[in-house]
Amino acid sequence: MMITRGFLKKLAMLLMGISMAIGCSKGNDVVEDVEKEISKEEGQADGAEGETPGEEAADDEALVSAAEFIQSEDSLTIAAEALKTIDDALVEKLSDENGKLTFFVPSNKAFTEFLASLKAYTDVLDFDEDLEKEILAQVLKYHAVIDGANFSTELSNGSILQTLQSEEIKITVDGDVYIIDTTEIHAQITTADIEVANGVLHIIDKVLIPEAVLEALFPKSSLIDLVNESDDLSMFANAIAEAGLETRFNDGDYTVFAPTNTAIETLFKVLGDDYNSFQDFSSILEKQALKEIILGHAVEQVIVRNDLNVGELPTLISGDSIEVVEGAGGMALQDASDDQAHFVEFDIEASNGIIHTIDKILIPQKALLLLN
Repeated sequence: MMITRGFLKKLAMLLMGISMAIGCSKGNDVVEDVEKEISKEEGQADGAEGETPGEEAADDEALVSAAEFIQSEDSLTIAAEALKTIDDALVEKLSDENGKLTFFVPSNKAFTEFLASLKAYTDVLDFDEDLEKEILAQVLKYHAVIDGANFSTELSNGSILQTLQSEEIKITVDGDVYIIDTTEIHAQITTADIEVANGVLHIIDKVLIPEAVLEALFPKSSLIDLVNESDDLSMFANAIAEAGLETRFNDGDYTVFAPTNTAIETLFKVLGDDYNSFQDFSSILEKQALKEIILGHAVEQVIVRNDLNVGELPTLISGDSIEVVEGAGGMALQDASDDQAHFVEFDIEASNGIIHTIDKILIPQKALLLLN
């Protein structure tokens, strides 16, 4: 005879009534056994369709949103603080479990190095003005890709991803996976494929910088500041100071062909024992010659390496010029002397121009006559 759940329930009720009437403990035991059997039967019936009740719910509960994951991780506390600082749609997208996104989240170490590289900010909380919050929001949105969850297996070498900020990032795969931003300094994925309810997170070791805020975060130094800050141009900086030309390059855009310390030391050897520093240019004629020398290294236009063509360039000295020539080792500069100056480094960018370093100090015709 087949025992049904209805029959077992009726039997349990009957036994319960008997036990209550006679106070029989044994009857209570039987009732408990029957109730266990009923529970077992019901469990098997409910599970007959497939999954154990609650299993799917447990899986859903295990996946938190991207925002919740970032807030819960000790290694991402600065990123969490940065997200709290901005008032932006990105925070909503990171919290929205109905969407799917990919977020490259910088580690605390990455944020610390980023903040250390900035002159105006030492903490994400320093981005407290509206414009500054927008700059930080632009940076964070540059880390988000909203067209789906891109796991590491889907990040192929050379692929281009459109970010929420609107600019693109590039993927490079060379054993490890790297992201290339506008600075072209690679960010490595250190922890990949953290699945969240609304997509996937990858932890990276560098903060990505979009072009839109690059200059705001890293303002360029002026030409004079760059010369003063460079160890290899310290003697040229001294020459500018001795000639009283420190403010000459403040207004306008220039290209400066800056001789290295080695180049200037060579000049002193040629001039003899009477000249060991620019302070030795003490007479009126010598000071005038020094001024002519400095002005003979500058052109009143910005010329990057790719725009340097063979031909003459007028310097800041009236009626004077230097010539771009093809030398034995490549492009070179010809001054009033017999020797050519060769380039050491190109395209050092300043806020008001560009610097190319050279291996010889240029001598304009006027200065050559004065020194002679």
